[in-house]
Amino acid sequence: MATVFMKWLETNPSDYDRGIRLLTLGRIRRVHQWIAERAAGPGVRVLEIGCGTGTLAALLAERGAIVTAIDASASMLAVAQQRIKALDFDDQVTLKRMDATQVGDHFPQGGFDLIVSTLVFSELSPEVRQYVLRKCASLLAPGGRLMLADEVIPDSALRRFVYRLIRIPLVILTWLITRTSTTPLRDFEAALMQAGFVEGTGASFLGGSLVVYSASLPGMEPSSATPLEAAELHAGFVPKLQHRVTLRTMLMDLWLLFFRIIPPYPKVATGLYAVGNPNRKSPVLVTGNFDLTVRRLVKALDGVVDAWILVADSAGINVWCAAGGGYFTAEKVIAAVKTAQLEGKVDHHALILPQLCANGVDGWRIRHETGWGVFWGPAKARDLPAYLERKRKKTDAMRWVQFPLKDRLEMVTVTLGFYALLILLPVLIFWRENFWPITGSLLGLSYFYAIVHPWLPGRDGLLKAIPLTLIALIGLSFYALLFNPLPRLSFFHWIVGLTGLSVFTAAELQGMSPLMRGEQANWSWEAIIGVTLIALNWVIPRAVGWLG
Repeated sequence: MATVFMKWLETNPSDYDRGIRLLTLGRIRRVHQWIAERAAGPGVRVLEIGCGTGTLAALLAERGAIVTAIDASASMLAVAQQRIKALDFDDQVTLKRMDATQVGDHFPQGGFDLIVSTLVFSELSPEVRQYVLRKCASLLAPGGRLMLADEVIPDSALRRFVYRLIRIPLVILTWLITRTSTTPLRDFEAALMQAGFVEGTGASFLGGSLVVYSASLPGMEPSSATPLEAAELHAGFVPKLQHRVTLRTMLMDLWLLFFRIIPPYPKVATGLYAVGNPNRKSPVLVTGNFDLTVRRLVKALDGVVDAWILVADSAGINVWCAAGGGYFTAEKVIAAVKTAQLEGKVDHHALILPQLCANGVDGWRIRHETGWGVFWGPAKARDLPAYLERKRKKTDAMRWVQFPLKDRLEMVTVTLGFYALLILLPVLIFWRENFWPITGSLLGLSYFYAIVHPWLPGRDGLLKAIPLTLIALIGLSFYALLFNPLPRLSFFHWIVGLTGLSVFTAAELQGMSPLMRGEQANWSWEAIIGVTLIALNWVIPRAVGWLG
């Protein structure tokens, strides 16, 4: 369950160690010590994958090991560098910014006696996990050892119940903060065997939910492959995707219309797919693994273009939001390219990425690490056939991001699916008499906002909240004047309530528009405004004597 909250902790490196200790009830320190005591020693060459803030690297260096520690997060490495320098381990520990999939390209075969990793492999897709394990096998010297600690689902029914009881609130909290979640390892023993490892003795902690795997390659050359691996590598089978409207897709679309932002997100397995009958000259289109994104891409291509689709891990989030939030990155694309073995499928080296992911994907880094050129496709998938027919040349119309009424209404509905529950469920429980008026106000404000959105000034939700609030209060005044005169206290409560709803609507729906700055960038201001409104709602009626 520790890896669930890591998504938030990774954005706050200074709090990372404290948070992981809390989430593992202090067991992570014992895990690190268990690994260091049994594997580290003077002169032992160690590769740590996903070093975080350098805690384990320091423990290994303390026992005389020569450590190369990698992590994809620059902020994590900065904290690790401070730790290593403070402990005077600069000569023993080398820190490198690198994704796990890149280890095979940057280190020599047989160059390490030990490879360690904690709470990393559960973050990888099955394809990437298998690829990295194979690379680890090639990097280990004869007699070397792989030691991985990660989250798993406990075996016994009672432990599984306790595990889920604790984990579910963490999943919800992590999603509210980061809009993503994690999954525990499954069938990892089989993955180790497929990569050529023989699992040895290990250890378990936290009621069997935190496990250390200790595996080696006895009697095998580090670069050799198992028969199953060899069959997989040479089979060349690529699944085919087709646009089909079925009961499942209709139900999925209905669910995603209202609850798209509520996890678990519907995902497509990462990897390489075919649309139509692509050949060695066909284009390679890269996208994220959000189910709706992939299906819309296939719909635009099927029957029109023969193409390869490379689905990279975007945490099940659409490419625009995932790239902006740091979940669809150059590292994820590099991992997809390496694991898909594209060189064996096409003669060219051109990747076409969605234009809307350019805010978070470093195309130059992809070129440098893989040798594949990056081309930014059109803003909309429906323009891809024309874009490809024009030899990857975009017209101005293909570049511009449009946000028509249809899209605005769809995104308001998507957002309301969650936020309406967030607001209306407490109202139904504690203020049942106000449920329908508040429901009508929330729906009316939200869809009115969708309609008038382009004409409200500002590119920030809080700025747009000002005219929206004024319009809402003018509407309230006309309603009270012409249809239903309200007592002063009730009228004041409605002023406060509509102000709060207007600010919440404009600020929280900020992320729905590609034409506005940021996503959920207003939480601190929303909290301040909310607390202020609650205080005014309590203080003013008492100060002016409306409560008698």
